[in-house]
Amino acid sequence: MKLAFLALVLGITSLVPVLDSPYAFGQQDIAAQEVRAAQQSVHEMQEQQRHLDEVDRQTQETVNNLQNWSNARDQAMADSPGLSVALTSPPQFSVKSGGLKTGTTVSISCPTKNAVIYYTTTGWTPTTSSRRYTGPVTLLATTQLQAIAVAPNMANSFYASASYKIKGPPLTVFPLEIGADGILHAKTRLHLATNSTVSSKNAKVGDKIPILLDQDVKVGDSVEIPKGTSVDATITAVTRSGILSSPGSISFAVHSLVANGTTVALQGSERLDGAIHPLRTALLVTTIVGTIPAVAIHGSQGEIKPGMRFTVAVATDTPLKPSVPTP
Repeated sequence: MKLAFLALVLGITSLVPVLDSPYAFGQQDIAAQEVRAAQQSVHEMQEQQRHLDEVDRQTQETVNNLQNWSNARDQAMADSPGLSVALTSPPQFSVKSGGLKTGTTVSISCPTKNAVIYYTTTGWTPTTSSRRYTGPVTLLATTQLQAIAVAPNMANSFYASASYKIKGPPLTVFPLEIGADGILHAKTRLHLATNSTVSSKNAKVGDKIPILLDQDVKVGDSVEIPKGTSVDATITAVTRSGILSSPGSISFAVHSLVANGTTVALQGSERLDGAIHPLRTALLVTTIVGTIPAVAIHGSQGEIKPGMRFTVAVATDTPLKPSVPTP
């Protein structure tokens, strides 16, 4: 028994030099490094495959959209022989972007015959609900002028944009003074302003959007609705920026505000698109076949920023409850 135990001890002891050998541990380190490298390689291949799958999905989506557009165009032309589906030319401004004197006027025109122009001056994307152009726009403060053109039997134009820097402070929004009866009449315009950043990248339909009243509403010397009152508004449409350089966009509608327990119904909406690149989009469309990297280029996101101003209308005649004087 003793001899067997001694042999066992000697056998274990004889293994110690091998286990302690730097060569043995070096071999283990090399093996571990090779395993980690293999795992990293597999992970990278999986990521590359996921990226390629996403590019394939987006490419197929684009091809489908273009095919649907082509089918709709062909059907429209078949239903109405001689009808040409074309894009209205974008509006043109008589004055280029840059620094200008206050009072400068800017004319807007469109080369397309019978086109109607709609424009905005506060950075919002113009729609057919925006102000219709009837004559030169007078610049009294720094302005972001944007316009679209709409012509019969043609697709609406891309919007045109110009930035004009006017020396001096921005336009002042004065308090709204209503009659002594305290009634806020229907169609009265109220000035509002956004109060946070909202991007088409992560916004969702139904989300609330922070908007504040941008002026006091007064009866005589009494402020019945103070500037900064929160306004109820929700996002109504969101488009993510897409391939072929299509921009993202956000639309929202304004519903109401509450003052001293009284709900004031409001009517109004705005839309904001990301920057568009008509030339790049056209080039991408012409090179879609077999050009996956070009097809995968995305447009800009639509991004609403704090302090963007706009107006809405009061929906119905609303008697305001007098504010309670502060003791």
